[in-house]
Amino acid sequence: MKGKGSFLWDSEGRKYLDLFPGWGVSILGHCHPQVVKVIKEQAAKLIHLPNNLYQEEQAILAKEVIKSTFPGKVFFANSGAEAIEAAIKLTRLYGNKTGRYEVITMKNSFHGRTFGALSATGQGKYKDPFKPILPEFKEAIFNDFESFKSQVNDKTVAVLLELIQGEGGINIASKEYVKNLKEFCKDHDLLFIADEVQTGMGRTGKLFCYQNYDITPDALVVSKGLGAGVPVSAIVVKNEIADLFKPGLHASTFGGSPLITKVTLEVFKIIKKDKILNNTIKMGSYLVKKLNKLKEKFAFIKEVRAMGLMTGVELSIDSFPIFMKALEKGLIINSTHQTVLRIMPALTVKKEEIDKGLEILEEVFSSHS
Repeated sequence: MKGKGSFLWDSEGRKYLDLFPGWGVSILGHCHPQVVKVIKEQAAKLIHLPNNLYQEEQAILAKEVIKSTFPGKVFFANSGAEAIEAAIKLTRLYGNKTGRYEVITMKNSFHGRTFGALSATGQGKYKDPFKPILPEFKEAIFNDFESFKSQVNDKTVAVLLELIQGEGGINIASKEYVKNLKEFCKDHDLLFIADEVQTGMGRTGKLFCYQNYDITPDALVVSKGLGAGVPVSAIVVKNEIADLFKPGLHASTFGGSPLITKVTLEVFKIIKKDKILNNTIKMGSYLVKKLNKLKEKFAFIKEVRAMGLMTGVELSIDSFPIFMKALEKGLIINSTHQTVLRIMPALTVKKEEIDKGLEILEEVFSSHS
């Protein structure tokens, strides 16, 4: 197999248009030449170093992350679930003094598959096979502030929120809802933790999704696009509470290695140099316009939801057969939450690639109408 830009070739040499590259990881497309170059150069110098030894690249990357988010400290790990685990541990450290430990998450949320992250996830289909799960999580209805307030009690210490539920079907939080949540958290001494594993690194048209909402979280979790293909995640914690993590309380053997941090730094540079956010906004708008034209043509398309290049198409029929038929025709997208098609192309996607993808999708829709 091989990949280049928005295209993949399988082991038999068949070409695919990939509008869901690496599960939303490959934000610069497959094998971006500059990323490949940096990997080769750094691999010849130093691949791994334990993070109890100082390495300049990790410090420079942490500075870049802070410059791009808010004043705080950064911890690097390997996956979104690992960074969520760190966030859960942060809530325990924060609540220990007052005996608080419950975290409110949202129905249909997805936070990962490790045990803590799984327990935080608001979907029974993932949790039920592993019961009993951790009991310290309560679920509220997404975008429903009153539902959130009804779950708060004297044991509540934090809210963990995806600003856009990705696996849950591309459900977008309203600005009023997020503002109310943030103000409530501030007034009641609760941590507001933003899970931006999917939405971070330009996916929504801003470098981080919370920047669309005029709020600043107490902690931010990011992964997927952070390394544009290499395994990396981070949790950013504001200065006022960052020192709750004392030396030895948390660690990651492979987190922030020289190879990974060098590549991640390059991703930040490429986003700025190539004006990736501008392309995300422009191509995201174009994709939604084209999808809404398909909505006018096919009655089973109920709704198109999007922010930047994070797009969901809600159907009144099962989305999985659509996904499979598109795959047969050489188009890679995603089926999620039973009736939603998830389209999250590389942020470098071109207009003609979107046109080609929707041409294939229209053919598939026609065969189901």
